[in-house]
Amino acid sequence: MKRLLLLIPVIVIIGCGLFGSKDYFPLKVDNEWKYEGHSYTAADSTTIKAETKITGEDLINSKDVFVTVNKTTEYKYYPTAETTVTIDTSYIKETKDTILIYNTKTDSMPMILTILPFELDKTWSVVHGDTISADTTVYTVKAQEDVTVPADTYKKCWKLEIKYGTMAQYFWFADGVGIVKQSWTGYLLELTEATIK
Repeated sequence: MKRLLLLIPVIVIIGCGLFGSKDYFPLKVDNEWKYEGHSYTAADSTTIKAETKITGEDLINSKDVFVTVNKTTEYKYYPTAETTVTIDTSYIKETKDTILIYNTKTDSMPMILTILPFELDKTWSVVHGDTISADTTVYTVKAQEDVTVPADTYKKCWKLEIKYGTMAQYFWFADGVGIVKQSWTGYLLELTEATIK
């Protein structure tokens, strides 16, 4: 689950021309996003730096996808000091009304990240797993808000709630930029720099 959470900056930063003049998912090779934040629990305190870059294009099941490389560095301070670096690759597919993600080139079924366009109170569900151990994730567009992060102040960002079980995550998307902030219990990640081609 943690891997999925840290990948979402990559995933949700995507798309071209899907919202008329709005582009909440700019998909172009060499687009890059940098984030900083922290995670606090009773057991540890961690500073996080995350980078996502679209490095190229490829094919999965004869479909065009964008290749994204995600690097996450976690600096844990308590109870012991340690640094963990994770680098992985994911593949993003843009359709007329969805953004899909493949975690590997051999995935036969992509995960639906979002259904487009964003509209206030829009809700959809995605079922993961088989019929015996299926989990449902519920997505809800909650609001449009102004958001200030280290990179800038962004007007009218869409706030998306992603909820599974009792856990809820929140993501804010800015026009022309992508995800500028994500938050859930004990966790915060904010955009510090973006290079959009």
